[in-house]
Amino acid sequence: MNSSFVVPSLDLLAGRAVRLLRGNFDAVTDYGDPLEVLASLQPAPGSLLHVVDLEGSRRGEPVEVATVAALAQRGLVLQVGGGIRTVSDARRWIDAGAQRIVVGTAAASDRDRLEAICAAVGADRVVVAVDLREGKVRIDGWEGEAQRTASTIVQDAGEIGVAGLLVTDIGRDGTLSGPSLDLYRELLGSTTLPLFASGGVATLGDIVAAARVGVSGAIVGRALLDGRFTIREAAARLADVSRPVRVIPCLDVRGGRVVKGVAFRDLRDAGDPVECARRYEAEGADELVLLDVSATLEERIASRETVSAIARSLFIPLTVGGGVRSLDDFRALLRAGADRVAINSAALDEPSLIRRAAAEFGAQAVVVACDVQRETNRWTVVGRSGTAPRAIDAIEWCREAERLGAGEILLTAIDRDGRQDGFDLELLRAATAAVRIGVIASGGAGAPDHFVAAVEQGGAAAVLAASTFHDRILGIDQVKTAMAAAAIPMRRTEGAAA
Repeated sequence: MNSSFVVPSLDLLAGRAVRLLRGNFDAVTDYGDPLEVLASLQPAPGSLLHVVDLEGSRRGEPVEVATVAALAQRGLVLQVGGGIRTVSDARRWIDAGAQRIVVGTAAASDRDRLEAICAAVGADRVVVAVDLREGKVRIDGWEGEAQRTASTIVQDAGEIGVAGLLVTDIGRDGTLSGPSLDLYRELLGSTTLPLFASGGVATLGDIVAAARVGVSGAIVGRALLDGRFTIREAAARLADVSRPVRVIPCLDVRGGRVVKGVAFRDLRDAGDPVECARRYEAEGADELVLLDVSATLEERIASRETVSAIARSLFIPLTVGGGVRSLDDFRALLRAGADRVAINSAALDEPSLIRRAAAEFGAQAVVVACDVQRETNRWTVVGRSGTAPRAIDAIEWCREAERLGAGEILLTAIDRDGRQDGFDLELLRAATAAVRIGVIASGGAGAPDHFVAAVEQGGAAAVLAASTFHDRILGIDQVKTAMAAAAIPMRRTEGAAA
């Protein structure tokens, strides 16, 4: 997997590079001169560039011919769509320098017309666009509705042998809300043609999720134009697409016992920590997190006796948090058997502790735990085991923690904690879009699809749960089976189902 998976997209209108919101010509964002915009994206020489003539799509004939001809001089493979209704239209784009043409309205309206275009320019130079809004195929610049279904169009394209399919969920186009993964799964099950995904991509996690589904590439417009990530950053992340996602049980410990509550309140006994740890490793846990939830309030570090007892019984990595306020505390927990140390309140009080800990113990040993509560228009951080709200924006704090050297973020949505109604995907997407280090999703898991969504839609590098596992509502094997079925790579163990 490399940078060719991410295909930059330029939508042209009146000679400018623009974006429409959900295909609405009255909701236009102007990004400037197309040649300057292209230069800022820094695509690799010889890579694919997707170009859409918006006015051409609406009128039914090529309009931005001069701009396309100029773009064709930039050493890229040009894929152009918009306004292709006839063989003459198709040839006009080829003459302007396009190596591929995208046929949408013509393909959706008439198979014979698609066959004629393929015969004239070569089927290997034709990509069929399937643009969908609420399951209906849209044509004429997305302003009209086709009479033919998506499945019929896809079947025709396969029989004719075109170069590929370009599938856009119009409802997500320009929204940065994530790609329509279920739609792509459904269509990939009915065709062997290469399928390119379009619409909704906002984060590097979205790129990874699309790649795991099996699409051949992702057409990306607004996310690149807004600078949310670069083509080079996407290529680097795709190199790790097969890295297993971790499933992590969490032991909240108080007074030497595992406890669990709802939204950090009404704690109840959930068992002996050593017995719980052994059980989870046997079931296939990839890692274990132990949080001494009373340590900060009691102004001490997590119990070294408990940490040592658990560490002696485990072979999987152990992350420990609770009351850590100094490098000496870090050192004591690592010596007791922790592989990584989580810090929360002390980092908020003294952010430089993150930098100093990373410098001495390595970034991989430093986890910043970020407990978050939702406010009206943002999320804010809460310290001291959920008892001390801070006027600190949670997403900005995640960025700062990464800048200071944190190796990973443990992100807990307090509002969801213990409720088992799903992770806060909006919070996860905001955090994973803001940082390049891994984010562990915490708070709200209650069903296998919650874990899948945290990775596919939220971009999480790991998923954590407590009461769902403690109360045996779900087993780790059930979670891993569901995630593997969604093509999310899992570390297979004796405890997990094959």
